[in-house]
Amino acid sequence: MQKEFFKKQELAYGGELLKKRNGRVSGRPIVTRHTMHLVLRSSRAKGKWSFLEPKNKVITREILKKFAAKYGVKLLHGANVGNHIHLEIQLTNRYTYKPFIRAVTAAIAMKITGVSRWKTKAQVGITKFWDLRPFTRVVVGRRAQLSLKDYIKINRLEGQGFKRDIAKVLIQRQLSQSG
Repeated sequence: MQKEFFKKQELAYGGELLKKRNGRVSGRPIVTRHTMHLVLRSSRAKGKWSFLEPKNKVITREILKKFAAKYGVKLLHGANVGNHIHLEIQLTNRYTYKPFIRAVTAAIAMKITGVSRWKTKAQVGITKFWDLRPFTRVVVGRRAQLSLKDYIKINRLEGQGFKRDIAKVLIQRQLSQSG
């Protein structure tokens, strides 16, 4: 009976959810006990700005490692799909999420587009790089964690050029052979 007094907190925030009222009602859930699924998406990441370009792939990986170490964020799994990045992260301190995400998104956008303090967005020819705010979802439980792991594997295969349905079949085969 007492549980009725506590509101059920939403586990996801950001991305497309912010276009709906339900997505804006509560703040971003940030936890240290569980892992979080983080998605950074940019429709401008095409061609020479794609995250899969060999140079940009290295840049993104190095930026993520650098700021993860600086802010105490554990990068557990990740997938670079070209126009978006999926990460499974674990925070060691809830107050480091904001500086971590600000640093990562700014550094990636600046390195890939070439924008700097001396070269403005107008000179490069863009208005903004990221589509929406980063999407995060708290991953609670073993089953959800395994589902996320498979989802990231599927996205990693998609980034390598496989179609989504073929990637799903490959992951299911891999699971049936190992189990």
